[in-house]
Amino acid sequence: MNIIVCLKRVPDTGARLEIEKDGMELKPDFPWILNPYDEFAIEEAIRIKERFGGNVTLITVGPEGGEEILKRGVATGADVEVYVKDPLLQGLDEINIAKVLSAVISTIPFDMILCGKQGTDSDSGVVGGALAGLLDIPLVSAVKRLNILPEERQAHALREVEGGAEVVECPLPALFTTHKGLNELRYPTLSGIMRAKKQEIRCLDLKSIGIAANHFSNRNFRRVGLSYPLLNRRGIILKGDIKRQVQEAVTFLKDEVRIL
Repeated sequence: MNIIVCLKRVPDTGARLEIEKDGMELKPDFPWILNPYDEFAIEEAIRIKERFGGNVTLITVGPEGGEEILKRGVATGADVEVYVKDPLLQGLDEINIAKVLSAVISTIPFDMILCGKQGTDSDSGVVGGALAGLLDIPLVSAVKRLNILPEERQAHALREVEGGAEVVECPLPALFTTHKGLNELRYPTLSGIMRAKKQEIRCLDLKSIGIAANHFSNRNFRRVGLSYPLLNRRGIILKGDIKRQVQEAVTFLKDEVRIL
């Protein structure tokens, strides 16, 4: 099984993020992490490789900083690292990111593609579906259980839907977006970390994959601004005996929060 895993670098949502004065970008001195949903994609790919043999190729797209997330994937058991690194990819929208991934993946033999169901930065969940459409392969999204039948060239998947779950089957090759709970993540091994440090990343740019500099002149989405969440609720400190505190709490929930 030749498996491709698409990765994304996202801001660490556990850290404090600050917006530039122009309201368009985050200040650069914040930590980046591997998109949490992509971690399940890496783990599932490695498990499939361990069961059926094959090869796991990691691909990320961006202007800079993607080496760290690729090395992390190799440290846990992936085989090949591909980095499409180009300044023109800064701030690129999801549809065009899918076009870049499609241009690379169409040159690599594969049986299946895995990626997180969404990025924790924009939460759009667009790239996986767009990529499957561009490659003209089946898409199964929000997968929580995946069973591969390589001899039959089929996959059976349990996916999460609103209010429940459904079981689907599809032919391979196909693209699967992974959901939390699909598997239990492993820690990188010492030997894996050492291998990741030594292994060379295959770096590409837009020209090398046949995409012209003016290809993205008509972008599908445009960021118009960033802002902090509105803080329109206040907290209170309850005083007095228990009876009085309960009365104050009920009044606050009824008049301020309006949930009673």
